[in-house]
Amino acid sequence: MLYILTGSDVVKAKARAMKLADKSEVVRFGEGGEAFANVGSYLSARGLFAPKVSLILDRPFETEEGEALLAMFKDFAEADTLVVLIQPELNAEAKKKIPKNAVIERYDISYQSEKPEQNVFALTDAFAAGDRKKSWILYRQMIENGASAEEIHGALSWQARAMVLATKTKSAEEAGMKSYPYGKAKAAAGRLGPAAAENLSRELVSLYHRSRAGEGPLEDLLEVFLLRKT
Repeated sequence: MLYILTGSDVVKAKARAMKLADKSEVVRFGEGGEAFANVGSYLSARGLFAPKVSLILDRPFETEEGEALLAMFKDFAEADTLVVLIQPELNAEAKKKIPKNAVIERYDISYQSEKPEQNVFALTDAFAAGDRKKSWILYRQMIENGASAEEIHGALSWQARAMVLATKTKSAEEAGMKSYPYGKAKAAAGRLGPAAAENLSRELVSLYHRSRAGEGPLEDLLEVFLLRKT
């Protein structure tokens, strides 16, 4: 059974994945979990502490190792084991390989504010443009108006990944993105260069894990990151 959770709100997608995997033994892949190369060995596994095993694949297509999983989509869909794949955007190749019996759900950030400049998309635009001052101001406004650090981190991570994807593709269609956000990501990636875009994406991933490891609140770590990196 294959669920594919897409969209910019990775926090909501992960929460949905855990709900789907309720009452089963969860095996995570990516971002501190098992290597994606080991997914096949768990596909027919039985749980030690629960009758069923669920596999959660966290953004596999951002790695060369994870891209090999495209060939296993049919196996995932036909397996009794639940496989939940979290990937903010799917490129054209991945979309072509999705089996008809797979379930696709999308979770996008929809932060609303009375002032347009406080919208999360204004923040990601400022971040992509390298406007340090505006990024920090918008970040503080959003936090003070009730947005969570996790929500903002998810949006910035999506933007950084879009920039990386833009350096590796020639068109929005190839990247599996809409033309407008792809154009902005392409321009930002051109300003930074491929290596710097990759570093931004990796640092945002590291930031989340540092917070989970007790190095500081995500809100504070994000603020320092924005002031230093944009």
